[in-house]
Amino acid sequence: MDQQVNAGTLIVEKTLAPPFVGFSAKDFDLFAVEGLEPRMAELKEHLRPKLTVIGEQMAPVLSVALGREMYPHVAKHARRKTNPPNDSWVAFSEDPRGYKKWPTFMVGLWYTHLFVQFGVIYESPIKGRFGDAMLHFYDQIRAILPMSYEVFPDHTKPDGIPLSNVSSEQFADLIDNLTKKRQADLLFGLRISREEVLSMSSSDSMNRILDAGGKLAKLYSIAKGDFA
Repeated sequence: MDQQVNAGTLIVEKTLAPPFVGFSAKDFDLFAVEGLEPRMAELKEHLRPKLTVIGEQMAPVLSVALGREMYPHVAKHARRKTNPPNDSWVAFSEDPRGYKKWPTFMVGLWYTHLFVQFGVIYESPIKGRFGDAMLHFYDQIRAILPMSYEVFPDHTKPDGIPLSNVSSEQFADLIDNLTKKRQADLLFGLRISREEVLSMSSSDSMNRILDAGGKLAKLYSIAKGDFA
C-alpha cells in the first residue's frame, strides 16, 4: 500500500507495510487474563499482529531518520515458563539478530497505557558509554524532548519519571544507577493512557507513535557518539 508517513520532520513515501487498524480494549485487557498460556494465546491473536504492523511501518521511518538500516523485533516472551507477561512490544535496532545489546526503540502496551521509548536495557554491554553520553548531553536532551516525556530506570515497570521533575543531580544519580547496578536500564519516552489511545483513530495513533519515534531518534546520534 502506497502512503505517506510523517515522523517529526521526516517523510517516508510509498511505505509498503499493511495498514495499522488501531488498538482495541481487548489489546489492553489481555494483560489481565490469568495464566501464562491463556494470556499468551490472547496476545498472539490480538496484539502481536498489530505490533508486527507497527514494526513494518516504523522501521523504514527510523532507517531514513538515522541513516542506517533498522530492524523490527517483536517480543516472543519465549523464556517464560510460569509468569505471564505484563506488557509486550516491538523493538527496533540496527542488528537484524536482536536488540538487547544495543540502543533500541520500543513500542508496546501495558494494561494501562501505550509506550514509545528509546534507550538501553540492562543486558546491553554499552550501558556505561550510553550513560556517559546521556549525562554529557543532558541539557540538549531536555531541549530535544518535551517535558511531558519521561525517564524510565526499569523497563519491567510501567512508571517513569517526568523529565520536568528530573534535576541534573537526579539524572546523574540515574546514570550512576545504570552503570553500577546489573539490572538497571535507562530509557526515555512517552506514555499515552489507554483511554486516550482508545479515543484515537488508527491513523491518529500511528501518527503519535511515529512522531514520538521521530523525536526520540534525535537521541540516537548522542548514543552513537556523533551528536553535532
